[in-house]
Amino acid sequence: MTEPKMDEQALFKQLPELESQLGLEHVKPLLERLSLRSLADGEVLVRDQAPIDALYLVLAGRLRLSVEFGEHAVQLGEVGPGNWVGELGYFSGVHLASSTVTACGDSEIARLSYRDFDALLDEDSVAVCRLTHGFIQMLMRRLAVTANNPVIDPHGEMLLLGDLSVPWSELAQQPHGMIDFLKKLLGVH
Repeated sequence: MTEPKMDEQALFKQLPELESQLGLEHVKPLLERLSLRSLADGEVLVRDQAPIDALYLVLAGRLRLSVEFGEHAVQLGEVGPGNWVGELGYFSGVHLASSTVTACGDSEIARLSYRDFDALLDEDSVAVCRLTHGFIQMLMRRLAVTANNPVIDPHGEMLLLGDLSVPWSELAQQPHGMIDFLKKLLGVH
């Protein structure tokens, strides 16, 4: 069975800023590798520490992230449209999910297998560089949100609730030089 694909118009309608983030000429090779999937409210996409082989882009709805410790789950927060999950499994090389990802309401996602991400790197390294830049910005934002907003539950467990989505205004910034990126990352002026 062939998975449904997305065209440029549908993608830009849902995520208009993606064109400025990637550049129109770099969207088509990405679209050729994306497949679509709908998730029902409460449906689990991946489980914490389970094998994972793809990156997932939230197109509509929200996904809740949590980590599991025995029978206890720590809610990390939620991500909305334009944000990805599955990137830690890819970039760590471990190919295990770093959290349980569950749909909060009906959600629409696009799937990009790790193998297709590697093939995209061979075909369009600029697109992968820009996507990776977006992943780094996203991870920096998630780290800042979780570090700045801890919540302690009634049992003394720390919950890191928050909106982990990266605003499109930050992701849509034009790529800049490596030195500028490292300065921003390290907080150096």
